[in-house]
Amino acid sequence: MNLDMPGEVERYPFWRRNGRIIAAGNLLTNLGFSAAFAFLPLVVKGMNSGEDLERWVGLIAFGYFFISCLFAPVWGVLADHFGRKSMVVRAGLGMGVSFLLTSTVDRPIFLLLMMMLAGLANGYVPAGLALIATNTPRSKAGSALAFSQSAAWMGNMLGPMTGAVLIGMLSESRHLFMLAGLTTLTAGLLAFYWAREEPVGRVGPLRFNLRADISRLSKVPFLKVLYCMNLTFAFNVFGANAVVSLLALRLVEATPNYGTQGVAFWIAAPAVGFTVASVVALPVWGRLLNKHDPARLLKWQLAGGFATSVFLPLVRTPLELTVGRVLFGIFIAGMTPTLVRMVRECAPTGMDGRALSYSTAIQQFGSAVAPLLAGVIAPLLGLRAFFVLASLLLLAALLLWAQMARGFNDMASPSNR
Repeated sequence: MNLDMPGEVERYPFWRRNGRIIAAGNLLTNLGFSAAFAFLPLVVKGMNSGEDLERWVGLIAFGYFFISCLFAPVWGVLADHFGRKSMVVRAGLGMGVSFLLTSTVDRPIFLLLMMMLAGLANGYVPAGLALIATNTPRSKAGSALAFSQSAAWMGNMLGPMTGAVLIGMLSESRHLFMLAGLTTLTAGLLAFYWAREEPVGRVGPLRFNLRADISRLSKVPFLKVLYCMNLTFAFNVFGANAVVSLLALRLVEATPNYGTQGVAFWIAAPAVGFTVASVVALPVWGRLLNKHDPARLLKWQLAGGFATSVFLPLVRTPLELTVGRVLFGIFIAGMTPTLVRMVRECAPTGMDGRALSYSTAIQQFGSAVAPLLAGVIAPLLGLRAFFVLASLLLLAALLLWAQMARGFNDMASPSNR
């Protein structure tokens, strides 16, 4: 079945080049970021955080993602006016400089401030996905998005492995953020010199009317539901990363036999296992997305994510935690290209960038709330309670989508946009 409109392939002559450049940038950005962020508990612990380790880790992760959430809609307005490529370059260069500054601080409060500065510039991967989604023929969008996201997950896999190797060579674990700065700057320069975009059709002067944007987007019922799905995804994936690292650290401390293989190894193992599973699964999800109803695929992704998430609160060793994250990654990874395509198809005409930017903002909010909640819950109920809450959120999303999925295709048809 050919999903392209007549002449659509000719309209986007650069979609293959963009796919390769953004994929390379995603790999570099996530490699550097995950190399540092996976070891955030060790970075904070090395700054004499004392008994407040969980609270500081939760607060620092919250600061980074919450600032990202606040500014994502602003970047979306600029993307619709100036183009998506400009936002990819802005994120790459801004985050790169911020991470280089982060590598110089030696107190938790300063680390928090620097991570908030990096959060202000955050958004390379979602901006790249928006560029691909809006500059790729529809019949190729699923595989193009999955390929780009696979590269991002590959960066997430290589990052913790690289960090585990480097952390023993560095005098201070915070110097891992120097690697994050260099790789992200490189990603920004790649996009600046080689990414291409069709000219943006500007409909008037640049205006920031976020209230009007929210009002218009809120009138599209399925967008609100899809934003809930984005919140669920981010809470369980990006927001949970620091919490998984904390749980791995605590499991190693409680299981002396595992400590003989190195704390850094077992902190990296769940992140690497999750990412390997995601990289393997994403091409499969991409091919399915090209051929099948995305609403049905999302239902299977949520169901599989919930079924595998229930094992996480029960783990007793770092190895069990790693296996649990591998199983979880197989299903949950497919949600990113599925949701990007569905949000774009539901977006009102001329608001693709803003609709996707609010999707990013919702993801950043979910990513911010998760570690903050973990920092509050852990001293009272333990870290395992966080994963119980995460599973319940997935179950609620599955039940909601099961009721709403049938009407998605009608809502996303061109006549309703």
